[in-house]
Parts: sequence; C-alpha cells; structure tokens
Amino acid sequence: MNNIDIEKIISRVHSLPGELVPFREMLLANVVMISEIPAPTFGEQERISFLEQRFNEYGLMNCCTDEVGNAQAILPGTDNLQAILLTAHADTPFPASENHTCTVDVKKIYCPGVADNSLGLALLATLPTILEGLGIRLQSKLLLLGTSRSLDQGNQCGIRFFLTNSRYPVKSAIVVEGIPLGRLHYRSMASFGGMISCNIDRKVNHKSAIEILNQIIYQLGRLTLPVESHTDLVLGAVSGGASYKIPARHAQLKFQLRSDDDQVVIDVTGQINSMLEEMGKEQGVSLHLEDIARTQAGGLDSSHPIVAKTRQVMTALGIQPQKSIYSPIITSYVEHEIPAIGLGLTYGDNIHYGDEYIEIDPIITGIAQLIGALMAIDGACHD
Repeated sequence: MNNIDIEKIISRVHSLPGELVPFREMLLANVVMISEIPAPTFGEQERISFLEQRFNEYGLMNCCTDEVGNAQAILPGTDNLQAILLTAHADTPFPASENHTCTVDVKKIYCPGVADNSLGLALLATLPTILEGLGIRLQSKLLLLGTSRSLDQGNQCGIRFFLTNSRYPVKSAIVVEGIPLGRLHYRSMASFGGMISCNIDRKVNHKSAIEILNQIIYQLGRLTLPVESHTDLVLGAVSGGASYKIPARHAQLKFQLRSDDDQVVIDVTGQINSMLEEMGKEQGVSLHLEDIARTQAGGLDSSHPIVAKTRQVMTALGIQPQKSIYSPIITSYVEHEIPAIGLGLTYGDNIHYGDEYIEIDPIITGIAQLIGALMAIDGACHD
C-alpha cells in the first residue's frame, strides 16, 4: 500500500465517527441480547445460534456452525482474491447460573461478560449492516467467525480448529475484544497455564491440603526466573476446603508461567514438576499438575505494515496505543504463520466480576478504528 492509499483511508477514517452514529442503537441492542445469553466455555451453543441467525438475516454466504461450535459466514468482497478473518470469542468465564441481566444507563452497560466478550461478538453481528450503510466494500472476502471454547481449558480450541480446517487460506486476521480501546496486540508470549491439585488421604495424613498448597506457593516463589526473557509467574486463583473447622482434603492452585522464550517455559515447567514430585513423596499427599492452556511465542514486528498502518488509523482517531503488545489471543495465528492483530472497542472495568461494564460513548470510535484497520489491511493484501 502506498502513501496515497493510506492517506485516502485516513481521510475516510476521520469522518467515520459521525457516520456511525445511526448504527449505535442497533449495535447496543445486539450487545444486550448477546450479553443476556449465558455462554460458559463449552456451553456457548445458544449464543452461537444467535450469531448465526444474525448472519443469515443479513444474507451472508456459507452461514454455518462447524464441528466444535464456531459460527461462521462470508461477506463477499469485490474480487475475493484474498480472505481477511475477523473473529471474536463467544464464551465467557461465568457459569450459566450467574444472573446475566443487563443494566443500561446513559454511559455504561453492566453485565457479566459484556466486556469479554459480548461486545466483540455483537460487533460481528452488526458489522455487515454497518459496512453496507457506509457504502464500504472490501476487495477481499471477509470471513466472520464467532469462536467457541476459547477461554481457560478451552485453550483456544475453536480458532485452532478453524485455522487447521478452513477451506479459505487466511491472508490476515483481526481479533476483536470488547476492551480496552487502545489495545494493539500483535505478539504472543510463550505461556503455560496450569492447575496444581493437592489431595490428602485422611487415613494416613492429618494435614490440611491448604497447608501443603502454602508450601508449594513458597517454593514457587523461590524459583529463579530469567529476567532477560521477561519471564513471570502469576498465581491466579486458590480454592479448597469445605469448612473453617475441618482440615481441607482437597485444594487447587491455578497459575500462569509466561516468557518471551518457549524453551524457558518448558524448562521452568519441568522444575515445577520435579518440585511437585518431591513434595508428593510425603505419605498421604497426592499432587497433580494439569494443563489449562499453552501458548507459543512469536508474532509480528512493530514495523510490519499491518501494525504500522493500524497505528496510523488509531492516531488519526486520537487513540493512544497501549504499551503492551502481547496477548495469548495471537498464539493460534503464530502457530499457522498468519499475520494478526488484536483490537479493543471501548473502555470498561471489573472484568470477570459480576459488575463488569463497558462505556457506551467510546464504542463509536472503536468501530471506526476497526473499519479503518480493515480497509488498511485490505489494501496491504492487494499490494
């Protein structure tokens, strides 16, 4: 793409926020309807069906749900020589039993999962109508994909299945997340997400499983992590026990190890396994390390045309890109050597808590950013 082409795109991007106002209520209606459909990982079927219904209502091509529950459709381009993938995950970390009723005021929408990722999915459901209303048609075909089984033990199964089995070679991809606006992710760190389970045989050991877990946490804190590869160990969640007055028989610790270097993750994971094997020699103590999710290091350089042009679009809209360039959402594309970026649509907070919310007003700017990025990537695909 030459400078004249990007200048034309930037000129159009400047006008997009005003042009998008008529589509605001349609998008917000889709946000509320999608948010109120529970979609725990491995239980996204009803939400996926809603998205496929929206695809069919618009008349998109090849609307279907695949073997692992991804909803997909094609918005044809003018020449269809290349394919751009636009995707958002359908699942949330909340159980179906959680109250999914939305609360909407003049500035915010509150609902479990609304930021991660009901807004992203609503954008997929609404974008074909928006593009038609704006008179924007890409040269490339646009593959729209709502993915299943993305979070935690889903381990990005949905997108991995699609990329492995798609009939359409994907030239580039954009991953849409609800928040935050300013997200520009284009690299993935190597990571290992694990759950350590401790079980006590009460017949031979009267310790609490939580006591053993505390010893494990202490030993994890003593691990030497290479600074040069930005290696970090995050202790994410602890659970266990049945009562304050009875020693816990079972306890679990969830953690994530991440690094710029795949081999460092392998080596440190080996150290953790060795530590657990040694501690598990205590009579009546059973320790088990279970995989939750793994990611591979890699991605794009900051000078890659997709990254550079997207940054220009964001700057034109007054969006300051965040400093962090890493996200696990990129790892599936790294595995398939597909250039990909991750973008956010608005601001919000309390993510993964019951009072999770998104801000309404910045959404228009977020959509303008996404459309500008699509236009820039479409131009780059045809250079």
